[in-house]
Amino acid sequence: MGISIGQTSDKVIGAMLKTRSEEFVKKLKAQEIKLYSIDAPALVNNIAAGEIVASPAIFQTHTLLAASKGAPVEWVPMDLVPTNVGSAAIAANPPHPHAALLMADFLLSADGQQVLEKYYYGSGAKDYGFKKWRPEHGLTTDQYEKELERWDKLLHSITRK
Repeated sequence: MGISIGQTSDKVIGAMLKTRSEEFVKKLKAQEIKLYSIDAPALVNNIAAGEIVASPAIFQTHTLLAASKGAPVEWVPMDLVPTNVGSAAIAANPPHPHAALLMADFLLSADGQQVLEKYYYGSGAKDYGFKKWRPEHGLTTDQYEKELERWDKLLHSITRK
């Protein structure tokens, strides 16, 4: 198995801690999970090529996109799936502020959400049939950063480079 360096993988460890236990996560070390310094889409490509058997930290969207192109991959949700809330950001001083606002408004609208789904980005408002978890919900920034650090240390303790 393989897993990439980054917050997505850290959040997966957090979800495992929330649904299972630290003992469960530590037992994963026996699986000899390799730590990769590539992003999730590249990891999906390695899975599709047969170079990696599986990864617990792959976005559904990346898997669906790869499968739509004929890759022999499938996404199976964990008991609790860490998710990104989804948002639209605007630069502090964009060259065309009104256009930026219109774009953000479109992305958050029903029509914009349909476009995002068409290109496998998904919608934070849609129920996909699995239990979503927003790791940062209810935490201060400091609390969340401490949790991410703890999850990252645990991730590095169970993987090999």
